[in-house]
Amino acid sequence: MKIIICLPKGRNLKESLIFLLKKNLKLFEYNNRKLYIKTSKKNIYILIIKNNDFKIYKKNNFSDFIFLGSDMILNYYLNFFYNYKYLKINTFFISIISNSSYINNLKLLKFYTKYKKILKSYLNFKNIKYRIYNMKGSVENSCILKSSNLILDISESGKTIKDNKIIEIKKIAIFNNYLIYNINILYIKIFIYLEMIYVKNTYK
Repeated sequence: MKIIICLPKGRNLKESLIFLLKKNLKLFEYNNRKLYIKTSKKNIYILIIKNNDFKIYKKNNFSDFIFLGSDMILNYYLNFFYNYKYLKINTFFISIISNSSYINNLKLLKFYTKYKKILKSYLNFKNIKYRIYNMKGSVENSCILKSSNLILDISESGKTIKDNKIIEIKKIAIFNNYLIYNINILYIKIFIYLEMIYVKNTYK
């Protein structure tokens, strides 16, 4: 009987692994390309997944625990009827970022972002007219190359913004990390485990 913990790739993977290490959960034979990893605890495994795949894993009960940033929860309009626990891993911001051309193009607010739903909700609330283009990967590049006036992206230390001489206009939200778990599946696994240990097999 396995317990599977899903960790999305990207920004929080390193911090999530450090968090688990502090909880005495060590990884065996881990490298950047390995996706299914044994741990120091018997029957507990780590599965590295793509950020957007967490919906499939949650819906189909492929995992027992998922580490997830609240930005993903809001952007996909997931409800918090999930069982969850706040994790003290790191705090990050989602910010509107601009290049110098923003000042000369106030009437044409053209955004590039992968957080389309979050941005749309914010701009509608502020009654701002906009045009949003979906973009994944290094969203900052569209701002640096001036192919867009504005972007919405994650900002932690602000070092990338400063080093590339672009401007943080406004932090619109503060995000944290959560541990999402399926309590029903965990109960079933606990009952199976107890049955294996304490219930005699009368058919032998």
